[in-house]
Amino acid sequence: MNEEILQKNLDNIQSDFDLFGTRVDKLSMKDRIGFAPISIWEPDWTKVKQLKAIIGDSAQSRTIKATGNNRLGRVELTHEYGFQPTASVFNPHLAQMILSAYCPPNAKIYDPFAGGGTRGLIASAMGHVYYGVEIRQEEVDRLEKQKVSLGKDFFLACGDAQEYPHKENFFDFSYTCPPYYNLEIYSDLPSDMSNAKTYDQFLSMLKNCVGGVYRGLKKGCLSVWVVGNFRDKSGVLTHLNGDLARIAKEVGFKLHDELIFWGASKSAVQRCGQFEANRKSVRVHEYILIFKK
Repeated sequence: MNEEILQKNLDNIQSDFDLFGTRVDKLSMKDRIGFAPISIWEPDWTKVKQLKAIIGDSAQSRTIKATGNNRLGRVELTHEYGFQPTASVFNPHLAQMILSAYCPPNAKIYDPFAGGGTRGLIASAMGHVYYGVEIRQEEVDRLEKQKVSLGKDFFLACGDAQEYPHKENFFDFSYTCPPYYNLEIYSDLPSDMSNAKTYDQFLSMLKNCVGGVYRGLKKGCLSVWVVGNFRDKSGVLTHLNGDLARIAKEVGFKLHDELIFWGASKSAVQRCGQFEANRKSVRVHEYILIFKK
């Protein structure tokens, strides 16, 4: 993996030398992490393209059983049964941005939803030790092969993140992206959160996972969650962002920060023509919630 495009971190101070050979430290945040730490983040699409080519996760090997409304970052797949489902692919530059801004160097990182592998591969490339939990054995098997082909290593456990499988007070950082209720149904497993019968049941299952993250982190450490609000099958807007913040508070977290990630491609704007008919805006952003233990 091309290391040059990954070596940014809040704790690193880069230096230049002037004409007289005197070291000059670069102290601006943009120099240190590669972007301005304002409340709205946008990816560098050149870096996104580079990182996607390196990582190779286009979701082509994962079968999505069914889908609902679009969420950001999806790619189209051709299903063996004749229809075209879509699968979310985590933005690799967003993973780099999160780690650069919020993760301490050489951290032990926990991810309760490790499917896709992007967060594990980026974390490994940036020198961290990543521990991920993924409920689907076939996805774990795919990621084991993928990390070998890329020369990276991280830990994967096939299991249910509702039943926290690691030591308590062990991790330095956590970042993840949970399922968006039943917009994508990943498997037939009853413990798969995307198979929850109701949204309330889904939130209860999600709370178990958030509680596991809380127990796993050391005191004072951060947990970053990328989520978006979405419309259910009847068109009603579901405020997953707010529900997650409430759940995190209930298990003991403090809301440390909230960012907006504008990560939709320019093609999303083409759907604006539907607004006159339904008076529903085209959603082009997700939220980045940062919790502190």
